[in-house]
Amino acid sequence: MFSVGDRIIYGATGVCKVENIIENELTGTVREYYVLRPVDTDKSTIYVPVDNEKLVSRMRTVPSAKELKKMMTNAKNEQLEWVDNHLRRNEVFHEILNEGEIPRILVLFKTLNSRCVMLSEENKRLPKTDERVYKECQKLLCCEFSAILDIDQSEVIPFILDNIA
Repeated sequence: MFSVGDRIIYGATGVCKVENIIENELTGTVREYYVLRPVDTDKSTIYVPVDNEKLVSRMRTVPSAKELKKMMTNAKNEQLEWVDNHLRRNEVFHEILNEGEIPRILVLFKTLNSRCVMLSEENKRLPKTDERVYKECQKLLCCEFSAILDIDQSEVIPFILDNIA
């Protein structure tokens, strides 16, 4: 169970603060909800029913800086196998993003970054769908690493590349 004030990671949303735990009748039944506020915007609020195991399972505690560095060390030795079929590749990439697990997103980011570098050497670019996933990886990693390591978001990508490439 999470408490008011906890910083958590919620799926692909990224780092959120548990702003409140309330009872409300949002769907016709009185239920208890976690009220989550993403740390990178004041414009959205997420209501997660406390009794919905599937949604609550997407909430996880923010790892420590030490745990994060261990994840990066592990990601250094991993690479996703490139899927040539763009539809299947897009499915795989979105599954990873939707799970919201930092270690897998790091490996996805590393794979896309390597692909981007390889293509740029041939004066080519990532396909638009892969580029969108690459940007989403960057956004999620920047938000999470910035919050965990207490660094500016502009410092995150260079930091990751220095440590996993």
